[in-house]
Amino acid sequence: MKSYYTLLIYIGSICCLAAQQVPQFSLYALNPYAYNPAYAGLDNTLVATGAYRQQWSGLLGAPATQHVNVHLPIYAISSGVGLRVENDLIGAHNTMQAILSYSYQRALTRSALISFGLSAGWMQYVLDGSKLRAPEGTYEAPDFSHNETLLPIGKVHAAAPIFEAGVFLQSKKWDVGISALPVFATQLKENGNGVLGIQPVPHFLLYVANTLLLGENISLKPSCLVKSDLRETQIEISAIVRWRENTFAGASIRGFGNTANDAAVLFAGFKLNDKTTLAYAYDIPLSALSVAQRGSHELLLRYSMNKPIGVGKMPPLIFNPRFF
Repeated sequence: MKSYYTLLIYIGSICCLAAQQVPQFSLYALNPYAYNPAYAGLDNTLVATGAYRQQWSGLLGAPATQHVNVHLPIYAISSGVGLRVENDLIGAHNTMQAILSYSYQRALTRSALISFGLSAGWMQYVLDGSKLRAPEGTYEAPDFSHNETLLPIGKVHAAAPIFEAGVFLQSKKWDVGISALPVFATQLKENGNGVLGIQPVPHFLLYVANTLLLGENISLKPSCLVKSDLRETQIEISAIVRWRENTFAGASIRGFGNTANDAAVLFAGFKLNDKTTLAYAYDIPLSALSVAQRGSHELLLRYSMNKPIGVGKMPPLIFNPRFF
């Protein structure tokens, strides 16, 4: 019976990761490359973005995510390349990944292009057994034991290659992206002894955004991000109001299906200088979990070189609709 309850605790702890979708970012509209490799190079300059998210603040073992990416165009071959590095910490679970991306871009009209992207990389998963607790365990110093051979005492590692694909359509006013990303769920091996395996679970994402000019100095950008593993679907609808390209503010609503609201989001940002943008988002919890947490915080820093790479070698086929 003791082994049975211990097994339930162990499986329950890894379900926290298995049930996760791709990493959550409330400022997704400011960082499209985070979710789609086909966006690499579409800003027509070198762009580097860093993001930190503390989800469900105040909840023990809540997710914390660090994300860094950089991407740039290669005009000579109508392409773009990028690198994305992420670190996810959820309780006893730590997932680290590094992914390289390549995109090929082709003009459809003078104000629209389509980009096809592929990514490949490596993921490292670590389960820290010292953060697990079993009902029959002994955790008084200096002794530490789960009193169960199934649960690991130290850290257990597993790794796997990562492959992603995406398509991104960009026009003068519209951005539409579709991508397929894997999320790796842990699996308990039958031979026990804390041995883990990981299995990819495909997730599909749809991103749609439209830019509306409301005046000489003000614009509105509504957007939507849909994430699904074909069993459960999360939808986030956002709107950003931007003033003179220097200051912006917005709000989002996120939920699962039509009835399960997850959070309302308020965010704002401004340019520190002509190349650097700082943004902050706060998630107001709306789900039943709101009684145990104080919302989520997200900070984003974006650097853009703001000029074409390799001046004098502009692409013969790619046109940036933002300049029309």
